[in-house]
Amino acid sequence: MVATELLILGVLNVLTLSGLVVLALWIRKELEEGLAELDGALAAALKNAMDSITGGDVMAFDPPNPIQVAISQLISSMAAQKMGTVEAMVTERGPSGKFTKSMKDLE
Repeated sequence: MVATELLILGVLNVLTLSGLVVLALWIRKELEEGLAELDGALAAALKNAMDSITGGDVMAFDPPNPIQVAISQLISSMAAQKMGTVEAMVTERGPSGKFTKSMKDLE
């Protein structure tokens, strides 16, 4: 009698686990299909937004004029010169090991 009940419970456990596996596989397939559909819809929305911004042509923006190029080169050369420069300030210590200048003197 007990063996029959245990056999029935074992079969029900196996059926439950197999049902969970089938359900997980079905949910995974549905999610993959949904993400693929969402990806296509998102790509179409981005393309429409870019077309409305640029007027249908991706290269509708004006190229930079020569003055803008010269200013950008000037700024980049000034930044390159400043990168190697470190402005250090040495503060002396007194005989007790404490700094001799206060923060007010440094400003």
